[in-house]
Amino acid sequence: MRISRLIVNADDFGYSEAVNRAILNSFESSLLTSTSIMANMPGFDHAVGLIRQHNLLEQKVGVHLNLTEGFPLSRTITACPTFCGDDGRFIYHRDRPLFRLSRKERAAVEDELRMQLERVLAAGIRPSHLDSHHHVHTEWAIAPLVCRLARSYGIRRIRLTRNMGPVPSRAKRWYKKLFNYWFLGRHSGLVDNTDYFGDIADMHYFLSRGDGRRGNSAGEGRRAGGWAQDHSFEIMVHPLFDSSGRLVDLDGRDLREGLRPFVMGGIGG
Repeated sequence: MRISRLIVNADDFGYSEAVNRAILNSFESSLLTSTSIMANMPGFDHAVGLIRQHNLLEQKVGVHLNLTEGFPLSRTITACPTFCGDDGRFIYHRDRPLFRLSRKERAAVEDELRMQLERVLAAGIRPSHLDSHHHVHTEWAIAPLVCRLARSYGIRRIRLTRNMGPVPSRAKRWYKKLFNYWFLGRHSGLVDNTDYFGDIADMHYFLSRGDGRRGNSAGEGRRAGGWAQDHSFEIMVHPLFDSSGRLVDLDGRDLREGLRPFVMGGIGG
């Protein structure tokens, strides 16, 4: 199998100023190809300022849609106890699958996601892609809303559900395969989608298991095809500085070392 395209995306841009600085440092170190901004979090304005100051972030920012943390931008979703608590904060933590939403919930979620995207556009950012905090867009009831949002704004890439790392059950493996094909496959019109997605550990696992052809990964990506052909990949990272100032991923491991086998001399620019 040949890797035709590799995306290394930093999630949580806009979460806080500390996270923003770690992501900027990762770009400056040529570790990233893109990042995803959170429109409803405290570091959003700081992140927008960095985008305006640094050309290396230009056209490399997507939207990290958020229904699980912080305060929403819209008021309608605060009346939905599935998503918000009494204080108005998001409380949804994906502790159970969402296969359907009520009409009220569906309208509220769509309104909130649209407001997040509109805030990013109002800041002068043209999003390159959509993904989400805690992968909430991979819930069956939410995915159609995100896909409709992408199409209405001309966004051509939505992150897959994770399909490279170990999956604990057969049911989850089939869910992931069906989800990626049904919502994000070649017929979806999302022509810039990758074939595979996961974090650094998932990528190592996938490649060590014979290109994912055996073991319990979620298998063959969003398309069928022979393993001799080219395939595209997205690796998700969460850059942070640890207490010693070292650039690490969310699991505390050195980010440069983790990405070294894949980015080699750097993939920025």
